[in-house]
Amino acid sequence: MGKLGVGIGDEFPVEDPQGASPGSDPGSDADPEYEKMREEYRKARDAWREQRRKMRDAWRARRRAYSSDTGSRYGDGYAADMWHEHGGFHPRHIANILLIAGLIMLAIIIFSHIYLLFGLVVLAGLYFAYRGGFDHHFDLHEPPRSTPPSSPPGAAS
Repeated sequence: MGKLGVGIGDEFPVEDPQGASPGSDPGSDADPEYEKMREEYRKARDAWREQRRKMRDAWRARRRAYSSDTGSRYGDGYAADMWHEHGGFHPRHIANILLIAGLIMLAIIIFSHIYLLFGLVVLAGLYFAYRGGFDHHFDLHEPPRSTPPSSPPGAAS
C-alpha cells in the first residue's frame, strides 16, 4: 500500500524490512564494534566539553580581574561594563538608531518621489529666473525712465 492509499486518520503502514517481532529490543543485537566506537565518541565529546568549560572559566576570571583592576586604578566611576550597567542599551544608542532610521526613510522618500522633486526643482528655477529679472519680454512693471522727472509747476528752478 502506497502513501496515496492512506486516508486522513488512518495509520500509515510501516514496512519493516527486518521483520522485527513485537516486544523485541532493537538495540539488543547491536554490533559490539559500533558500541565501542560510540563510547569513544562520547569520551572525546565529554573531554572536549570539559576543555571548553575550563577555557570559558579562565576567560571569565581574566575578564573579572581586568574589570576590578581598572576599577581600582581609575575609581568606581570607570565603567568597564557600561553596556551591562544600562541593561544592555545606552541612551546614545537611541539617537544613533533614530538617525540611521531617519536617513533610510529620507532616502526612500527621495527615490520614490524623484519625479515630484524634479518638478519642484524646475518650478523653483523658473520662479527665481522670472523673479530675478531674466524675463524682460513679459515684465509687467514700468521700465525705468531714462530722463529725470520734470519739476512740479510753481517750483523755483
